[in-house]
Amino acid sequence: MKPPSGLGSSNHQRRYSVPGRSVLEDVDYSHLYDTNDEYVSRRDEGSWEAQQIVLECREFKAPNLLGVVPKDYSIGSIIEIGCATGELLAALPDAASDGVAIVKNGFDISPLNVETARKRYPHISFSADRFDNGPIADVVVLSDVLEHVPDDRDFLRRASRVGRLVLINLPLEDNWLNRHRNYGTTDSSGHLRAYSLASAMLLLADAGLSVLRSRRVWSHETQYDVSRRLLRARLQGHAYGGVFPLRLAKALTHHLARIVRPLGRRLYPSNLFVSACRREDADGR
Repeated sequence: MKPPSGLGSSNHQRRYSVPGRSVLEDVDYSHLYDTNDEYVSRRDEGSWEAQQIVLECREFKAPNLLGVVPKDYSIGSIIEIGCATGELLAALPDAASDGVAIVKNGFDISPLNVETARKRYPHISFSADRFDNGPIADVVVLSDVLEHVPDDRDFLRRASRVGRLVLINLPLEDNWLNRHRNYGTTDSSGHLRAYSLASAMLLLADAGLSVLRSRRVWSHETQYDVSRRLLRARLQGHAYGGVFPLRLAKALTHHLARIVRPLGRRLYPSNLFVSACRREDADGR
């Protein structure tokens, strides 16, 4: 995650919007994601964070991204921008339906993330260099990336030029439990802003993209969430974090949210999965 990978220097002074204010910061994003606690933990292969992201990519992200690929679209090459430690690229198919290997290339702004990805998945190419200097791929993937980028519209526009089909996974965090979250570079996950469905679709349009297929998914309603709770219980002893009263409150809230769907969909964030192409390409079809 993993901002301006491919846009030159990792030091950027940019103004970006977070709820209620505009912020100007001089940020070394390479250092930020080398040292961010979440990514440090993910680089430890035995950690809960590392095993959880493997599960998330295999059971949630990859199936939903592939689910919005247009029917009969042939994939021979994939670029992922903001690949972090490589789990999503590894979860995507290694070969097409005809058995021909799919060429995979991952780019991330964090050299330490790239080093980890290379060790874990040596059959995939990973780089901390610019993503826009190579050939165009059949698919470019942006998964949980745009919320980390100061200028999301410009970044999306640039990224869309390196793939004929753009696959996007964007968290929609205009939910009650994130209402008072302090977005910015000090956010625990590095999210600079929260998107609603409307603002996400506006971003795609402003970046010059035409949406081909989309789906919105609340992870707490899925089998992946069940698997994640079981994994956490096995590794950490409890399905929910915190002291006992807090764990109990979380479990009761979560159970209620699964039963009363409208409540759960206001409480918890969702993910928007989209396939898109540049508007000029769509107009030329």
